[in-house]
Amino acid sequence: MRTSYAAASLLMTGVLDNLGSLRKLIGEPMPAIGPAVITRSALEIGATVWWLMQPGIGARARTCRQLVLSLTSARRAGQVAGELGDSEGRDEGFQQEDRVLQLITDLTIAPPTGTNRYSPVIEGERCPSATELTATMLRPCYPGLVGTESFYRTHSAVTHGEIYGLMNFMTTIEQLDGKTLLTWQLRGSVLYSTIELAIVSFREPFKRIHQHMNWGHLEHDLWTVNVQKALGIATRPRASQTVGNEAYRCAPHPR
Repeated sequence: MRTSYAAASLLMTGVLDNLGSLRKLIGEPMPAIGPAVITRSALEIGATVWWLMQPGIGARARTCRQLVLSLTSARRAGQVAGELGDSEGRDEGFQQEDRVLQLITDLTIAPPTGTNRYSPVIEGERCPSATELTATMLRPCYPGLVGTESFYRTHSAVTHGEIYGLMNFMTTIEQLDGKTLLTWQLRGSVLYSTIELAIVSFREPFKRIHQHMNWGHLEHDLWTVNVQKALGIATRPRASQTVGNEAYRCAPHPR
């Protein structure tokens, strides 16, 4: 359990950094693409934690999920280093892979299977694709929306330079002579939904960690303080909810 939580804690630190990055981007002048790219990162990282810390799956299944993430990471590290001609980094990646495989053996867990080296399956546990994972995490948050896959796909389209993604930042402005111009800008509605998704990307896995670890107020409040620092906001629980199942209302922090 400690190893799984350590992995989750590392990943959640990444989401916190994303929130802090968003805060720094909100101002004048404000870049159009930046918030969408950062939120895509927050979505992917947060959904990974959400999957890892799923309640009720048992210690063995959770350990297998953590090993899936560690093995995939080691193999990717070796692959990237090899492609960059970094022999030392490649060897380090292979050594890390060997350590994970040895740990699997030591824990008497079945060896990894699967046809894709970078999508291993350990005792039936396989990390879903980012599109599938983020959609599943977001589905309960938007019960009236069928296509929650669109959130990740839309932000990925911006990151990958897809035309339909970049067109979100093109706004029609009518000129005095009746002609129209397309201008590059970040509309308020797009910014609002982007920030909302980033906050949800922290909130949903955080709720699962809190539930699984059976935290008291101290541990919960320490993480809450980190969120406040990252976003510069005041957070408070809804009156109708317990601390263990908390959703945040966020208000600008007085300057």
